[in-house]
Amino acid sequence: MEKKRKISVRKVLQLLLTVVVAVCCLVAMISASSIEGDMPLKSLPVVHIKNDRKYQFIEQKEIMNLAVYNRGIDILHTPVAKLDVHGIEKAIKSDPWVADAQVFVDVDRVMHMYVTQRVPVARLFTQDGSSYYLDSTLHAMPLSDNYTYYTSVVTNAPDINSDSAGMVLKTKIVKLVRTLQADKFWNAQISQVIIDSNGTFEFIPVLGNQRIRFGDTTNTAEKLANLVVFYKKVLNRIGWDKYEVLDVRFNNQVVASPSLPYAGPKDLAVRKMNWISSIEMTEAQKLKEDSLRKQQKIVEKANAVVIKKINKVVPVAAAVPKQIVTAEKQKSDSKNTKKSEVKKAELHKNTSNPNIKPSNKIPSTKPKQVVKEEKKQSKPDSKGKPAIKKTDSKHKEDKKEKSKTTPKDKPKDKPKTNKKEDTKKTKDKKTEANKDKTTEKKPAAAKYTYPQ
Repeated sequence: MEKKRKISVRKVLQLLLTVVVAVCCLVAMISASSIEGDMPLKSLPVVHIKNDRKYQFIEQKEIMNLAVYNRGIDILHTPVAKLDVHGIEKAIKSDPWVADAQVFVDVDRVMHMYVTQRVPVARLFTQDGSSYYLDSTLHAMPLSDNYTYYTSVVTNAPDINSDSAGMVLKTKIVKLVRTLQADKFWNAQISQVIIDSNGTFEFIPVLGNQRIRFGDTTNTAEKLANLVVFYKKVLNRIGWDKYEVLDVRFNNQVVASPSLPYAGPKDLAVRKMNWISSIEMTEAQKLKEDSLRKQQKIVEKANAVVIKKINKVVPVAAAVPKQIVTAEKQKSDSKNTKKSEVKKAELHKNTSNPNIKPSNKIPSTKPKQVVKEEKKQSKPDSKGKPAIKKTDSKHKEDKKEKSKTTPKDKPKDKPKTNKKEDTKKTKDKKTEANKDKTTEKKPAAAKYTYPQ
């Protein structure tokens, strides 16, 4: 016989109490929520926009218009239970510039709207001339009236549909643009990306006038690395404008086509010509022309410097002879005045002697040096001997007469003169002697003799 189990009344009472308490709590919560649901919001909804400082595509007024005012909802007087939160979220997400939206009401009966903006990756210009933005999720966005975002430009874009081919082209564009934006150098160097008819890409750089044929997006990093090496080792030495096209489509190669001038019509001779030799010839000619221009500039600069120096020196040199001439004139005038005074004094002495008669001859006042120079300048005769002038003969006669007449032969009888006049004459002679010592040596004045 099995023993009967005893049922504890205590456990049964505990279970009953817990069930009653749980039911009461549920009833209280339901009643409280129903009461709060019947009440409206305390204030207007609060809008939170992510990245609103960097990008200003969306404003709070636009979100309120989309979520509340355009739908005709009286947000302050409708009960909370009757508000369609999911409908408000869908209305906000309908904006093409909104990536995500979340709407809820907290315990204090305040509605919060969290909105995330779309960030464009590239701006596409179609063949028709229209343009739109493309973000990282391959979503197309129209231009905003409030804000213009500066990003990479992609031109000659075809009409991209939402099919598989269109999505592939969009992924290629986004991938290529994001790799260019990740590198600081290429982000600053590439100003425009062009889409060809084959769906390949070309770049237009900021530095240089060449076009870069990039091809497909395969091996993007390797192609960009090869271009960097070409820039460093070739374009930095030759010049950034030597080539028109740079082709990077091939594996580990950079094919550069030079910018040659037009050489006339393309005939057979031109087609057979080696383009490498033509490039070398053109570069050699350019180097020669550049060297000649540099030499001409150097010569012109040197001539200009010499002319400036001459212009500075000439006025000074021109002024110096004038000063010298004036000084020489003053000296000659002073000499002439002294000679005239000496002649007057001698004439006065000779006239005071009655035994000496004046002669009608006028002796030459030229110094000995001048006479010698005139002899040298005299022309020779027909036999080759120099011609003797009359002035030389006169000069010789004067010398003979001087030798005959000495100070001893002068008459002893002197006329009586005043003492005052004699003292004045002696003083004048002393001053003249002192002046002659200071000045240069002068040729001796010709002494006058009178026939006996």
